[in-house]
Amino acid sequence: MPMPPRYAQLPSEPLSISNAVTLALDYCNFGRLDFCDHVCASILKSDPNHLVTHLVQGLSAHKRRDNLRAVTLLQQVTEAAPQFTDGYLHLGVALFHDGRLDAAAAAFTQALTLRPDYPEALAGLGEILRRRGRAGEAMAVLRQAVALKPNYSPSYISYSQLCFERSLPPGETLPARRAATEGRPVLTMASLGNYGRFAQTVNEYVAVRLYADLYGMEFRTPDWVGHSFFELDDPAMDPAIQSEFEEWLTVRDVFAEGFDAPVETPFRDRDLFLGGSPVSILRQPFRERVQRWLTPRACWRGYLEPPLATLRSRGRTLVALHIRRTDWFDQAYTPLALYHAWLDQVWHDFDDPVLFVSTDDPQIVAEFARYRPATSGDFPVRWEGLDYLQDFYVLSQADVVAISTGGFAQTALALNRNARQRLRPNKDNTALEVFDPWV
Repeated sequence: MPMPPRYAQLPSEPLSISNAVTLALDYCNFGRLDFCDHVCASILKSDPNHLVTHLVQGLSAHKRRDNLRAVTLLQQVTEAAPQFTDGYLHLGVALFHDGRLDAAAAAFTQALTLRPDYPEALAGLGEILRRRGRAGEAMAVLRQAVALKPNYSPSYISYSQLCFERSLPPGETLPARRAATEGRPVLTMASLGNYGRFAQTVNEYVAVRLYADLYGMEFRTPDWVGHSFFELDDPAMDPAIQSEFEEWLTVRDVFAEGFDAPVETPFRDRDLFLGGSPVSILRQPFRERVQRWLTPRACWRGYLEPPLATLRSRGRTLVALHIRRTDWFDQAYTPLALYHAWLDQVWHDFDDPVLFVSTDDPQIVAEFARYRPATSGDFPVRWEGLDYLQDFYVLSQADVVAISTGGFAQTALALNRNARQRLRPNKDNTALEVFDPWV
């Protein structure tokens, strides 16, 4: 994700206030915080009371990790406009990161008073309830947040973490983190899990851990879904650390360069914000290391092995399809006809095959009826809130796998040590092709 040219410099021509506010917010999101603040100051010279500009100033201060200034600015916004719902949301986020959980909960609650179906505010309140040990209330709030906006990462991670906590076998706890090594250079990633869902987060984690290994550093992480699911023991980072968001697109580029050739001054003793991994972790030299890292914890076998055993009891060759149909933006979905054409050609060559279909659109399963497909609905045990990990595990264990677009299925397939055949759509989306996920 290179820096879009229009954000590389300040505008040379005058802008309307509306366009200037949009540009300031874009600068903020792309980490050009100096530019953001400059444009905001220019707007406020013309209109000192411009509410949204004050809001953007508060967002910029928060991304600079200046929580005191962020809270002050955002409190001024809510006082000036008590019905401005977004003001309460962002005030709650700033208060949360400043450690003022009671005040943050009050801000999120006020946002929900004005807009009861506000998923971001529900996510904030749900995480506070979870941290306070009020699991039942947190679950109800987070379920609602995820239902309203499934792709909002903070609610997804809070909900998933709560589901892990609630589904541990009786008497079991997750192992304590490995102790930090004093005196060793350190990388942290406060944003891990908050930008992107499972596969993006896993790939980002692996990329930074590989970088830390490459340059002799220790990688410390927050609580995140991958740590709960996989046999990982990274030391815990200080929860007070916030993301280093400023100029993050430049940081991405420099980070990626560290994989192309050794660099004399790698990032060290700092937090990294990457907005997703800028490098492919699926490189052959990394294969054994990554597959070893990404091994599911033994405590989850009760949710993972029974579904796999049920599928294998139906036949000797487990054929798995992953078909994505609902949330792939700006790209075409793979036509179902490609999977039909491939299955028609190879089905009778398999030894007693059983078909498993993993999909985000259950309506398409009926189109494979002649193969008597199984789905997660056939699993003997349901892992509440974490059923996607059951699908992930099956894809990582199947004998033959044909995937669709996106990182979820590709990551699962990269962890599959035994698949005899792996297929994906070709670049034109006109056929399925055999491939090796490890290049």
